[in-house]
Amino acid sequence: MRILTVGHPKSKEIERLMMEYQKRLGLWVRLSWDFVPEISYRSGQETFAKKSESDALLSKISPKEFVILLDIDGEMVSSTEFSKKLIEWHSQGRIVTFVVGGSLGVEDGLKTRANWRWSLSQLTFPHALAQLLLMEQLYRAWAIYHHHPYHK
Repeated sequence: MRILTVGHPKSKEIERLMMEYQKRLGLWVRLSWDFVPEISYRSGQETFAKKSESDALLSKISPKEFVILLDIDGEMVSSTEFSKKLIEWHSQGRIVTFVVGGSLGVEDGLKTRANWRWSLSQLTFPHALAQLLLMEQLYRAWAIYHHHPYHK
């Protein structure tokens, strides 16, 4: 599995928690993390920044990857349903890549490229917190599959 995201978390505390979940996941699955730079912009440059970030993300995705895009308009599922989907994709030998766009979202081309669009919640979260929630849900999904007591 791989996580591909725009920018690094700015909060060292959030990054530390994310690394902790990545370490825990290492018991069950290998997870890599890849970043593209966040584009700084001023008022009126949002379209350029969003396109630049989306293009950078797309350039790092190979045709054989199964792409799950975190998207506010994506499908919402329970943790148990997500676990079943993830295990199914993994057992099919798919190279699963989770994509987290920038704060402006992503271009339609990336939405079209996604094999599945997933919404973590109807709530809006800061970018780094969404990344942390993704890591936690990945760990929870594998914990569910392995009947680990983490998921109660």
